[in-house]
Amino acid sequence: MGKIFKRGLIALAPVAISIVVVAWLLTTLEDIFRVPVEWAVGKYYFPGMGLIVAFVLIFFVGIIINNFLIQKFTVLLDRLFAKIPFFKMVYTSIADMMSYFQPSEKEKKGKMVTVEIDSMRFLAILTREDFSDLPDGIGREGEVTVYVPLSYQIGGFTATVPRSSIKPIDMSVEEGMRFVVSAGILSGKNKKK
Repeated sequence: MGKIFKRGLIALAPVAISIVVVAWLLTTLEDIFRVPVEWAVGKYYFPGMGLIVAFVLIFFVGIIINNFLIQKFTVLLDRLFAKIPFFKMVYTSIADMMSYFQPSEKEKKGKMVTVEIDSMRFLAILTREDFSDLPDGIGREGEVTVYVPLSYQIGGFTATVPRSSIKPIDMSVEEGMRFVVSAGILSGKNKKK
């Protein structure tokens, strides 16, 4: 009886946790947009309208940003935000992280590697190979920067290590993150039926 319950729990836990996380995200979006939408439409407001407005707004922002002139305006806004104390630190960090996961046609970003530190191997994402645009002392000849994500939390650490201590592996960033977040339990192979 205990084994059957345990198997059922193992089967349902990922689904239940995913549903809870998605529901939390949707509820948060609804809560953020509810007040302005309720103010704008008054008695015609219905639950979920804030969420609809949020998705429509995000979609239209994506369309607008594809416009060349708007892209120039966005660059100006980025420069402005980069000059505001404290806000600059948060904004530029998030913007850099988001742009990292939008690889350009010229450059494929996010190579998965293993990095050996003190005879331990860590799964990592190779994030930088060239330090020419950074101040002296951050990276030296023959070094690279890797991001080592941590299991079961959003976080990790960044390390600059000798190139000789990393080894590229045949794994996408998505597969690598799935492997790390599951604490190495997942095989990383796609299940095909």
